[in-house]
Amino acid sequence: MAMLKTILGNLLRPSRTRAPADMPDVPTVYRGALAHDAARCTACGTCAFVCAPKAISFTQDPGVSVSWHFFIGQCSFCGLCAQNCPTQAISLDAEVPTGMNSAAGDGLRLESIVRLQPCTRCGAAHVPLPDAAIAALWGVEEAERGYCPDCRRWAASARLRSAFIPAAAEEVHHER
Repeated sequence: MAMLKTILGNLLRPSRTRAPADMPDVPTVYRGALAHDAARCTACGTCAFVCAPKAISFTQDPGVSVSWHFFIGQCSFCGLCAQNCPTQAISLDAEVPTGMNSAAGDGLRLESIVRLQPCTRCGAAHVPLPDAAIAALWGVEEAERGYCPDCRRWAASARLRSAFIPAAAEEVHHER
C-alpha cells in the first residue's frame, strides 16, 4: 500500500526536470568545450601524452603537415592538456560541449592541421615555433626564427663557441 501511495504521489506532482532554457549558470572554473589554436601548436605531443583517456592524438603527413585530433566522446575534461601545453595552444572554454551524441556514435571530432615549413637554413620540413615561444625560450635573432630544431641547436652551439673562443666566431661566419 505504501508503494502505491508513493507512485500516485509522484504522478500527481509537477515535473522536476529542468527545461533547456532553465539551466543553471556555469561556474567560472568550469572546464567545458576544448579549443585548439593551430597557429600556436608545435605538435610536440605533450597533450596526447598527458591525456589519460586518449582523447587527443596526432597523425602526420610526412613533409607536409601534422594533424591534431580530439575526440570529445572520450574526454574526461580534466584540463591536463591545457595545463601542460607549453605554448597555450589548448584552452578549455566555460561552455557546455555540444555534439556529444553525433551520428557517428563516437562523439564530436575536432581536427586542426599544423602545416610544416621549410627551414631557412637547411630546408628540412619542420613545425615552426610561435614567435612568443621563441622569444621566451631563446631570445634569438630574427634570422634564426625559421630554423628547424637541428639548426637551432647548431646556432646555439655556435653562439656558445663564439662566446668562449672568439676565433670560432670567424670560422662559423665563413661556414655560411
